[in-house]
Amino acid sequence: MTSASPEPATGGLAGWSEALDRMERELHGALAQADPVPWRPPIGLGPIPAELQERAARLIEAQLHTMRYLEDVRQTTARHLAAVRAVPRSEAGPHPVYFDLIG
Repeated sequence: MTSASPEPATGGLAGWSEALDRMERELHGALAQADPVPWRPPIGLGPIPAELQERAARLIEAQLHTMRYLEDVRQTTARHLAAVRAVPRSEAGPHPVYFDLIG
């Protein structure tokens, strides 16, 4: 993603729909490893219209799922890096090195 979309000028259905569209694009970008765009909360939208509440709830659930997934990936990567760093950098002679990534 190159830059955040401009903030909606008005509230109501159109403003909220535009804000949810932007949040969904940013969520997909997080999974696609695109450059993150700092999140800016929508301004001046007022209460979310009833017809968009279900969509917003699905988006929140997708965001939470994505956060858990990315945290799992981060932890797995940290474990792999720790295993690689545990290998001595120089040996007296040529020795095969094996990693136990499961245990």
